[in-house]
Amino acid sequence: MQIVVKNIDEFLQNWNGQRNFLIHPDYFEFKMDFPPVEEVVDVLRRDEQARVNIPGDLTDSEKETLAEEFRILPIDQVIDRPFSLAHFYLENFYGPGKFLNDFQEKVMIPWRTFLSSAGFTWQRCYPIIFISGRNCSSSYHMDTSHVVAWQVWGVKTFNAFKNPSDYAPLDIAVNKPKSLRRVNGPPDHEPEDVLSYRMEKGDLLWNQLLTPHWVPAGDEVAMSLNISHGGIRHSGQFSSNESALRERWKQHPEEAWLVDTRY
Repeated sequence: MQIVVKNIDEFLQNWNGQRNFLIHPDYFEFKMDFPPVEEVVDVLRRDEQARVNIPGDLTDSEKETLAEEFRILPIDQVIDRPFSLAHFYLENFYGPGKFLNDFQEKVMIPWRTFLSSAGFTWQRCYPIIFISGRNCSSSYHMDTSHVVAWQVWGVKTFNAFKNPSDYAPLDIAVNKPKSLRRVNGPPDHEPEDVLSYRMEKGDLLWNQLLTPHWVPAGDEVAMSLNISHGGIRHSGQFSSNESALRERWKQHPEEAWLVDTRY
C-alpha cells in the first residue's frame, strides 16, 4: 500500500521507517520553474563535473566514446539516445544568468526550513540532479542517506520493496553494500513484494536510507532533483538504519561521511 503523508504527525511517524512515501503537496511542495529538460541536459553535459553514463551491453571503450559524443554533439542528435546524466555540484550553476540562480531561495531554504520547523537537525543536506533518457533505468542500488526525490520533468517509477530486509538484510546492507548493487536491475522477486510510486511532475518522495531501489524512466527524458541528507535526526535520534550504519563507522571511520560543502 502506498503511503502519502499529509501533516507533521504522519511525517514523523514515517520518516525513520522502512518504506518510502510521498509527501502531499498540500503539506509541502517546491515552487520553482526549470527550463525545458533538453536545455538542462545541454547545460549540464558540458560541465566537467557532470557524470554521463551510457547503458547497454557495450565495452568500456564503446561507452567512453558514446559518452564523449553525448557531451559534444548537437543536443538534438543525442537527446533521444540511451543515457543517464548526474550532477552532484549544482553550485556550478548558481549565480546571475545561470539556470539555478533562484535555487537556494526557492528550493533549499524552504526545504531546510521545513525540516528544522519539524524538529530535525542534520549534518549534510545537498542537492543532486539525475536525468534519465527515454526508457532508461537506474541501477538497483541503495543510498547511505535519506533522500528526497522531486520529479521535475517527465515520469519515473520509483520501485522498492515493501519489506526491504527480505532482499537486503540490514547486516549485509551495512557491512557488504556493494554485494547488493546490480547494474541490470533487481534480483528475482515476487511482484507483490514491490512498492512502486509513479512519479509525475511535482511529485515528492522520501526514500529511506539503506533500502534498495531501482528507478526506470518513461517514454520521455525524465529529470529529478534529489536532496541527500546525512546525520539527520529528530529530537536527537537517528533512524534505526542510520544508527546501525554509524556503529560500523566506529570501526571503519574512513567510510564515514565527513563535512560536505555542497549545498
